[in-house]
Formats: sequence, C-alpha cells, structure tokens
Amino acid sequence: MAEQIPMTADGYRRLEETLNRERGRRDEAVAQIAAVRDDTNGIEDRNLEVSQIDLQSTEARVLELEDVLARAVIVEGHEALGLVELGSVVVLRDETHDREMRVRLVSAVEVSALTDGETQVSDDSPVGQALQGRQQGDMVEVEVGERTARYRIEAVEPS
Repeated sequence: MAEQIPMTADGYRRLEETLNRERGRRDEAVAQIAAVRDDTNGIEDRNLEVSQIDLQSTEARVLELEDVLARAVIVEGHEALGLVELGSVVVLRDETHDREMRVRLVSAVEVSALTDGETQVSDDSPVGQALQGRQQGDMVEVEVGERTARYRIEAVEPS
C-alpha cells in the first residue's frame, strides 16, 4: 500500500485547483500539437518539438498531483488541546531579533511561499519539526545555517 500523505483541507483544495489547471494546460498542449501537425504536413518543425516537450512535462505534473491527491489524508484539528499540529497557525516571537511572525504548519506537498499573507512552514523542515506538539509559551531552538534561532510560541490558532 502506498504511503499516505497527511495534509490540511485547504492544502488539498489548492492541490485540486492546481491539478485542474494542469489538466487544462495538458489539453491545450494536445490541441497545439494537433494544430502544428496539420500545418506542417510532416515537415519537422521546432514548434512541434517544443509543444511535445511541454506536453510531457505537463503530463508528468498531472500524474504527480493525481498520485498525491489519491494518497492524501485530511487531518482534523484538535483545537481543545492547544498544541501545534498540521494546519495550525502559530504566532512566533524571534527572541534574537525581537520580531513577531505568523506561520502555518503544512505538509511538504502543500507548501507554497505565501498563502493569504501567511508564511507556510513544512512539517518536515527544522522549524516545522521543532514546532509540532508544542503549545503557547514554549520556547523552541532551531539550527538555521550557522546560527541557532530561538522562538517563543506566542499563540496557537487551530486549523
């Protein structure tokens, strides 16, 4: 049995939207290849070659997304516990630089740089691993390159 991939409901929805866009791109690439073939009458054409390469990469992305979504398991929050878990929004205070930041803990497959103004942190990243299972008031230390970052968990908002 294939390994399950835990993810948030929002991440699942965004991946479904991405899959639908990629399927549309695939359909466009197929149509473009057919049009180029009709126009060239068997003569080699650079546009045909480029279109075929684009189709291959798009098809690979579609297959990848279909696989991820087929193995996805939507996690449900346990808000009453107040623990950081997949989907939680965590308010952190960087003790070294005295600044506050909001991050959402997500699975690696649903990470995108910024979504709705929140930084996403993968659950398999050093920061994500340090945050899991912690609660408001806890301090976490994370090796970030040459330095150790110290964060205080100011708040944990449920998923």
